[in-house]
Amino acid sequence: MSKVGFAQADISCNSGTPIGGNVRLDNATRGIHDPLHATIAVIESGAESQVLVGLDLVSAPSSLVDAISSEIERRTGISAMSVFISATHTHSGPDVMQGGGMVERDYSAVDAWRDASVPAIAEAAAEAQANAVPSSLRYGSMDVPGLSFNRRLAHRDGTTHMNWEALEPGDVIAELGPVDNELLVMTFSNEHGVPLGTLVHFTLHPAILVGHDWLISADYVAETSAAISSSLSDTPVLFLNGALGNINHIDYRDAGRAIGFDESSRVGRTLGNAAVSVLYRETVELDLDFVETHVLPVTLAQRTVDREKLENAHWALDANAGFAVEALDGIPKEAYALWTTGVGRRLTPLLSIEVSVVRLDKVVLVYVPFEVFVEFGLEIRKAFPDHIVRVVSIGGGYYGYLPTAKAFAEGGYEPTMGTSTIECGQGEYLFHEITTMLRSILIEREK
Repeated sequence: MSKVGFAQADISCNSGTPIGGNVRLDNATRGIHDPLHATIAVIESGAESQVLVGLDLVSAPSSLVDAISSEIERRTGISAMSVFISATHTHSGPDVMQGGGMVERDYSAVDAWRDASVPAIAEAAAEAQANAVPSSLRYGSMDVPGLSFNRRLAHRDGTTHMNWEALEPGDVIAELGPVDNELLVMTFSNEHGVPLGTLVHFTLHPAILVGHDWLISADYVAETSAAISSSLSDTPVLFLNGALGNINHIDYRDAGRAIGFDESSRVGRTLGNAAVSVLYRETVELDLDFVETHVLPVTLAQRTVDREKLENAHWALDANAGFAVEALDGIPKEAYALWTTGVGRRLTPLLSIEVSVVRLDKVVLVYVPFEVFVEFGLEIRKAFPDHIVRVVSIGGGYYGYLPTAKAFAEGGYEPTMGTSTIECGQGEYLFHEITTMLRSILIEREK
């Protein structure tokens, strides 16, 4: 019988640490509204062990993933190749991307946070390993409508706008894509039926707060996790975010941008209460002795910065010299210009990434190192109706947005060079490769 153990580490940062997820002149945190966590599940199946790590962070850049994986291997003896890391994408945590080349400031506080957090996460992994006991796994799901909205909007003037812009509702023709309302809940219990921990999968940007009041927070994920945990003897909750690239909480038909702790609590409590109701309905048991993992290396075509783009960027920076640049949502053109002259000019035509797959019987988690557009998540789900295939965004690294070819044609925020670097059509290519691999694993092998 497989063994499972859970543990958590507090990875909150100190006051003064730059907050990631927005471009502001002053983004130094003033304190903590609710703590950030690294939640760890160690699954021992036969001679193999897997470690799932969920981080309340805006991203999981490759350097951080490598550091955590290596330290977990050192502390537990579990191979770094068997460590699967994802970020919830809260916009109210430390700026682990250190501005992403778009903002210049002192990031020594982020370095100090990392130096303290990596060992703490590895220690929690060792604790989870020590806690591992024979376990069972059950899952359930339900739709939770009304929380998620496609943030890309077709304007009557023929352009694409974002739902955080100040638009007249009558000027919006339609949302330019679907949403994913499904909530998936998986609970591990010991031999006596006592809960050990829970995995939750939902698709929604945790960008309600974006550093509101300059306080650290896991955003709505905090309330969701608290509701579930309190109903299950305060056991840990590992939150996995889905194909969230073009999904947020803003309904353009309501006046004003919904922001603040009341709104994040409302969304989080609604989702958490729904998860609890799933747990107390009839759930389905999975075969926890059937666990396997796979890694798919893929090379994608990437856009590069040519001379004209570089000259335009330098011109924009010169023209803006001495003026403030900040934005709560989106990215100002001057920040894009700074990115172009630094990170952008170092881009190469090819980008090598890895996609990881963690299979727990019929549940198949696909870790993709992008902010994946929801269309890809829905399509791959339909391709395997006999399995529960779910995309985990920002899994195993971070390389910006993964828009659809349709979104490239429409324009708008996410395909902009800087928020995304891949060539048009590479999202479709990547998911073709993922689907081919999964077909081999889930269908052809089982014939």
